Amino acid sequence: MGTEPSVALYRRWIAGQEAGLAELEAASANAAAGRATDAELRAVVARCLLGYQDYAAARRALSPGDGTAFVAPPWCTAFERSVLWLGGCRPALAIRLLYNLSGEGLGAQVEEFVNGRGPLPRGRMGITPGQLVLVNDLHRRTLHQEHALSGRLATLHEDVADSPLFPIVRQRAAATAAAAQLAPGCDGAFGRLGVAGPGGVDAEVDAALSSYRAGLAQLVAEADALRMETVRAMATEILTPRQAVEMLAAAKQLHLSVRDGTRRTEGAAAQQARAVMANSAAAAARRTP
Repeated sequence: MGTEPSVALYRRWIAGQEAGLAELEAASANAAAGRATDAELRAVVARCLLGYQDYAAARRALSPGDGTAFVAPPWCTAFERSVLWLGGCRPALAIRLLYNLSGEGLGAQVEEFVNGRGPLPRGRMGITPGQLVLVNDLHRRTLHQEHALSGRLATLHEDVADSPLFPIVRQRAAATAAAAQLAPGCDGAFGRLGVAGPGGVDAEVDAALSSYRAGLAQLVAEADALRMETVRAMATEILTPRQAVEMLAAAKQLHLSVRDGTRRTEGAAAQQARAVMANSAAAAARRTP
């Protein structure tokens, strides 16, 4: 399948992010002015979470059993791809964002407060002691699950290179050396050696890559579930409706700002590179007799 459906889905997702940010910012302003009830704010939060959930489900439906495109999506900028973790942001980033929203240095103070070695950190979001304890527990659990998924990803990378791909490389090298010693016209050499052709090594390679794609798809699905679990726990179980609106708005703002900023800088760099190449080509043409 081509990338067009995935690109179209991503564009709809970005449009939804922009619309969702506008709704969250309006809800935050209404809350600050006393014009929004908790029930109204909870409804805004629920729509935001549903948007995340629908996007993850749509990605899986587009390429079931293949997680490769979403781990390093070509429709993202190079910078965006460099910070992706299994097709999205690290779940713990949402918690770090909450710390930063609540006050500079809050993240560093939480551990001391939870362990009874420091005062309650003060932040503009009005986080209470009970909330801090819950956020800290969620942070620990999330990091543990992140590390487990990262470990499984590393194992998947090693497995696809170790077996059967690495033995296949050795078999192909041996087959190439043997074929070089045969007289011309021996087209069946690779088939007789059992290292190529239908049902041979090529089939093993295809099977190994298919298994890798399926394993990666499973990890991306679990990473999406962890992202949803982390954000939902904060937004619906720990934070007040107003705090949840502020946190979700900041997350969307961060995502869109990174996307727009890197597109401007990378677009300018690409345009400059094209101009340099065009100038070099023109100079070379002038020097040609």
